[in-house]
Amino acid sequence: MKISVITAVFNAENSIAKCVDSVASQQNADFEHILVDNCSTDQTVKLALEHNPRLKVISEPDQGIYDAMNKGARHAAGDILAWLNADDFYFPGTLSEAVRIFTEHPEVQIVHGNLRVNGREVRPPSGPASFGGARIFHPAAFLRRELFERVGPFDPTYKLCADLDFFLKGKKAGAVFYHADQIFTDFALGGASTKHRILTAEEVRRALLENGCGWGRANLFYACMRLRGFAVKWFVRPVHGVQG
Repeated sequence: MKISVITAVFNAENSIAKCVDSVASQQNADFEHILVDNCSTDQTVKLALEHNPRLKVISEPDQGIYDAMNKGARHAAGDILAWLNADDFYFPGTLSEAVRIFTEHPEVQIVHGNLRVNGREVRPPSGPASFGGARIFHPAAFLRRELFERVGPFDPTYKLCADLDFFLKGKKAGAVFYHADQIFTDFALGGASTKHRILTAEEVRRALLENGCGWGRANLFYACMRLRGFAVKWFVRPVHGVQG
């Protein structure tokens, strides 16, 4: 069972080395790492290849983050697909744990874990904010290629929330999710979705409506997300401090 880790990147010379190292140092797993570069003008690609000469690099213009993520999937050779942001990094043993779960649970199509955010462990939300269990963290998620080909690709008309749209589609299609209650990924705040709160709220509402969650529920979440701090309070659930 091979995992393809896909990283879409543009001008990330300050973080790409740690991201690449975190994948290259994974043990007891068969994997490849694909860098989809939107023609970076800094040293991103050079540094990435210095840290992993076996890295597969696709360097050409793209039409946004989800176009790049789809492009990486088209070039992937793995049975399992994962997307790791250029500012994020995996914890040791993450890939082998994902493989173990998929091997022991052939009915599972999506394996996902927890994040570390600003030194704190964060679990996916539960209850109404989980959207039926589909509200998971894509930098800590792994999915079978078969599911991506059946339900995907990511819808590039979304700017920020095509991953939520995909997981909602997967849930609607009967995909089995497995939550591994351990940290898979260190997540860096400051990405587009954390900067553009209103657009994120609008796209969450759209994803909920397009996947049959109903006007009442979609508009309730939209209104709540427009309130400052809602995303932190409801969409991530801190557990405890984590060193490392």
